Amino acid sequence: MIKVVTSADDHDELLRRRHVADVVLYWMRRRGLTRQIFADRLGKSVSWVDKIKNGDRQLDRLSVLRQIAHVLDIPLQVLIDPDEADRRRRCPDEGDIAAIRSVLRRYDAITNVFRPNGDVLPEPNLSQLERSVRYGWMAFQVSNYQAIGQLLPDLIRQAQAAVWQLGGDDRRSAQAWLAWTYQLTAATAFKLGDAQLGWVAADRGIQLAEQTENLTLIGSAARWVAHALIDTYRGSDAVTMVRAAADRLAPHLRQADTAFMSAYGMLMLKGSIAAAQLHQAADVRDLQSEALAVANKLGTGSNVLWSSFGTTNVRVHEVSALADMQSGGRVTEAATSISQVELMSLPKERRASHLLDVARGYLQAGKRDEAASRLLDADQCAPDEVRCRQMTRRLIDDLVSSCPRGTRPSAALVSVARAVGVTV
Repeated sequence: MIKVVTSADDHDELLRRRHVADVVLYWMRRRGLTRQIFADRLGKSVSWVDKIKNGDRQLDRLSVLRQIAHVLDIPLQVLIDPDEADRRRRCPDEGDIAAIRSVLRRYDAITNVFRPNGDVLPEPNLSQLERSVRYGWMAFQVSNYQAIGQLLPDLIRQAQAAVWQLGGDDRRSAQAWLAWTYQLTAATAFKLGDAQLGWVAADRGIQLAEQTENLTLIGSAARWVAHALIDTYRGSDAVTMVRAAADRLAPHLRQADTAFMSAYGMLMLKGSIAAAQLHQAADVRDLQSEALAVANKLGTGSNVLWSSFGTTNVRVHEVSALADMQSGGRVTEAATSISQVELMSLPKERRASHLLDVARGYLQAGKRDEAASRLLDADQCAPDEVRCRQMTRRLIDDLVSSCPRGTRPSAALVSVARAVGVTV
């Protein structure tokens, strides 16, 4: 039987090819490939690449799509499934993470002694370095992990080069910005579920912070070391480390500024999460009480040095700790005590993460509909916080699988589930 191709069919095919072409262009830019380099790797001419970019009919051929996907280092599904294409756009992919990992693992990233002969370092520019670090942390606080993934490889290299080439006060400034860069790398790695990468970055960050003798930087860097211990199943070590750090840092609280108090308070809160995952309720209370005592001096919140520390963030961590201790009913009770106005004082990343913790609590309490509602609220607040984190994928999977036999999740939940790759 001969299929009759209508003008509508032609139009749909053209739209599909143009969508594929847009995806190809996006990944060429993201991989830093010029038309010539892309053509060379495909074994084609630049004019052939231009035809592809314009939606040529060759994009209907699976063999061509496979070849393009191989060169762009993306799964074939990204080129043929719009949902998968959207998900991959939002989040750093293995190529981005590999680039960060490569920069951190280089011998000359550890010491300038091993820098290869003839290696040309980027010209140090402290103003540009500061702007880039600030941009990275602002991107983190709105959960723009894809932007951070693309930023970090060059930023790490530039910050290291500045430390190696500058002297005196300029070198100390460069060391501080490199330490903040390592912390940003660790924070992003932990969000994306790469504990090994996070551990390396956190370790580099604390060593550099110690060299600066800046207590605020040391306290902030210690927080990410604690997180590394948590994510490598060494929660007990994390609690011990946080308490040891508190003993060293607490005497300086009397003359401390907002930045130091914020770093100290966030360190206590990270310790409380480590204790919660060990179900050590007494330690959770002690560490959060210490954080609250400091927060009461600051008010609802201060985002100095990207900490978002204050009384609201302490209460948000209380909810998170309760969820980690599987205390579903208490999670929802604690969450209702935080007003919407208070939550709005926090960055999107923190608000969305809090909503996911509340969703966990509702699911633990057997309130699936309420859990789904909070998850959808989180997706509205910061989609990348929901769609790029492994933890949220597990939560969505639990929500979908908890539907009673013979029923289906809501259309909105199905849409989010598919966007993160959960089968419905």
